Amino acid sequence: MKTFNFSAGPAALPLPVRARLAEALSPDPRGMPSVAEISHRGARFSEIAEELMARLRVLTGVGAEHEILLLHGGANLQFAWLPMNLAAGRRSGYVLTGHWGEKALAEARRVGAAEAVASSAAGGFVDLPELGHLPVDCAYLHYTGNETIHGVQYPTPPAVGVPLAADLSSEFLSRPYPYDALGFAYAGAQKNLGIAGLTVVLIRRDLLERIPDGLPRYLDYRTWVSSGSMYNTPVTLAWYVALEVLRWIEGSGGLDWLGRRNAARASRLYAFLDGSDFWSNPVAEHCRSVMNVPFFPADQGLTMTAVAAAEQAGLIGLKGHRALGGLRASLYNALDDDAVEILIDFLKEFERSRS
Repeated sequence: MKTFNFSAGPAALPLPVRARLAEALSPDPRGMPSVAEISHRGARFSEIAEELMARLRVLTGVGAEHEILLLHGGANLQFAWLPMNLAAGRRSGYVLTGHWGEKALAEARRVGAAEAVASSAAGGFVDLPELGHLPVDCAYLHYTGNETIHGVQYPTPPAVGVPLAADLSSEFLSRPYPYDALGFAYAGAQKNLGIAGLTVVLIRRDLLERIPDGLPRYLDYRTWVSSGSMYNTPVTLAWYVALEVLRWIEGSGGLDWLGRRNAARASRLYAFLDGSDFWSNPVAEHCRSVMNVPFFPADQGLTMTAVAAAEQAGLIGLKGHRALGGLRASLYNALDDDAVEILIDFLKEFERSRS
């Protein structure tokens, strides 16, 4: 029986990347170090770093006006790191479309002045909110491009007259996107770019001028710019895996191909859910996530029964987040093409057996 991984992250890796990783970590008969054991200052890793940065620039389309940083700590660290650097003495605005937007705002408030200028919380985070007035002298507007838990996604970035700061963790490099229009963006690698431990940050160079002096060096973006993201030892294996994933993306057809493929897979699943009397997805059609699809049985008491039955059928990672419940299918780049059809067949049979 074949297994399909619908986990929200760490997520599936493309099979060719897994093969390359296995090869890179396999014992060498001469005792030569693997890619996980080499110095980040050596020539071998320097080649990996240079190619990784170059390919990231090609796929994101950002030019010399943006810096690309490869950092630690995931989105949770960026929630505080961003306002600490770019909102000193100013107020920042946040759009809340789910759990992760709420967490980002809560951390920003620990650092300085931040406010929600729009929220869909009252409706249960099933739609995009209407944008309110931005604070006077707004440092930036933060939005979560794709809410991994609630399954709400912005088709395009919000249109505002201040720098946009985007949490793109669960949709990074899943489709063509105007990355060059963003002042700041961050994304954990463990969804579509590789393994946990690496966080990609895009920052427009003119925004670096806002950073106040006197911050701890580790928490100053300029430190990471000047050190080539090597202020301390990077997560070298995660950099290597990210490079292999970028090679796989480009070799498979690039972001245009991924965007069409991912949209088609999500559409098939949503079409089934909409036509079912047993399963449902509550998110407004115009902002449904292509990456993360939460869904619920008519009888909520059957949720864990469905999760257990799915695991026995080789469909793993479908349990919904504890903050929302239900089930969730994460349709990241590396998911097999036939996984959605097999999931739909399983859901049909589960529905039939409970009718």
